[in-house]
Formats: sequence, C-alpha cells, structure tokens
Amino acid sequence: MTKIIIGCDPDADKSGVAIYKGGELIECRSMPLIDIYLMMKVESSSSKELWIDIELHIENLNGNKSSAFNYNRRDSKAVMGKKSESVGKCKQVQTEIERIAEYFDIKIVRHPVSPMWKSQIQKKEFERVTGWKGSSNEDSRSAAYFGYLGVITGKTT
Repeated sequence: MTKIIIGCDPDADKSGVAIYKGGELIECRSMPLIDIYLMMKVESSSSKELWIDIELHIENLNGNKSSAFNYNRRDSKAVMGKKSESVGKCKQVQTEIERIAEYFDIKIVRHPVSPMWKSQIQKKEFERVTGWKGSSNEDSRSAAYFGYLGVITGKTT
C-alpha cells in the first residue's frame, strides 16, 4: 500500500505544502487555502479508489499558547498587536486546514513548532535529505520537514 504524507506549515496568505508519495517528495510549494482544499479533495478521492493511506503532518501553531512567538521587549504596543494578529491568522488557517482534512477522512498528526529547514543555510540539508531540486521557500521547506517526520515515523512503500 502506498502512503501519501502531506506536510504543512500554516500561514495566513499561502501555507507551505509538501507531498510525499511512497516516501518520495513530489511536490513542495506554497498555496492558498482554497488550493489546499482542492488538492486534498483530489488526493482523497483517488486514494479511496486505490486504498492509499493519507496523513497530514502539520505544524501545531495552536499548541503554542502565546499570541505571538517573537515579541521583543522593545516592540511598541502597536507592533506587538500586529504580531499577535498575524499569529492569530496563522492559527486560524491551521484550524481550517485540519477541518478540511477531517472532512476528507485524512489522519492528522500535529508537530511542535520548529525552525527546521526554513533558513537558506538549512536549504542544503533539506535538498540532501529529500533529493528535492526544484524551487522552494522557507514555508515550503518547513512543510517538507513536517512531511518528512511523517515519512520517517511511518511505513511507506
């Protein structure tokens, strides 16, 4: 049985999404919420016909109780408010992506917030580990990291 792992780094505008089929990274990009819905719809409908198992491995922003992850003591109240608003939007996107996955009976696995594979320095490690040669940005690489966690913890054939 082939396993599809969808890695996701939720973001307010375009979330990072990575798709692994049979342990191989086949897609790594950023996409708006509606495209994530359509992608899950296609993957879910084809998987039911072929008995393919699908899992969503997502960064768990909602697991962090803070309203902002990177306050600086010198930030003005206005800046702190904007950071909190941005984090709140990202947390809502996570909730919506999880609702979509539940609708399509896709198993959800939440992972703690992580900076892995986001930086340009870590891009080389990302490419070495995944074999990805296409374009990527910090959100898509982060999504690939969460998907990779699903690949290495679960059986894929």
